[in-house]
Amino acid sequence: MAKSLSTILNQIERLQKEAASIQSEVIDRIKKEIAKYSLTSEQVFGQSTVRRAAVVKPQKDAAPKARAAKFADGAGNTWGGMGKRPDWLRQALEAGKALEEFLVGGAGAKTASPTKAAKRPAKAKSKPAPAATAPSKKRAVAKKASGRKPRAKPAASASAA
Repeated sequence: MAKSLSTILNQIERLQKEAASIQSEVIDRIKKEIAKYSLTSEQVFGQSTVRRAAVVKPQKDAAPKARAAKFADGAGNTWGGMGKRPDWLRQALEAGKALEEFLVGGAGAKTASPTKAAKRPAKAKSKPAPAATAPSKKRAVAKKASGRKPRAKPAASASAA
């Protein structure tokens, strides 16, 4: 025999009232016992509820903080620069575009203002490495003081390949 929806809803309401009544009876009984034996929350729960709340650590599976997008295209796709490159970016790179074209706020970005690129200071040029012709005086003095002989440089081969 099939039950009607109204019958099921009435049964649910009756069971919810019965559950609430049982719960309130249990709470009343526990409160009376706590008052009768003069129990504290630390005795009932094992430690202070204030300390327990202060020790609560964030869950590991909580959502990570959103990172600002470092790369974007005109279609609204973005990438923060961490992890695997998204398909839209890989396809664009395979099509011949440069990664710099997708930089957010960079010279290649479509939304970047030309003044931002102009305000950036020019990178300082690094000094060329000194030619390794002769050892410095400090190095020669240090080798003499240590008692070691300086190693001779191998002669360059005269044969041409």
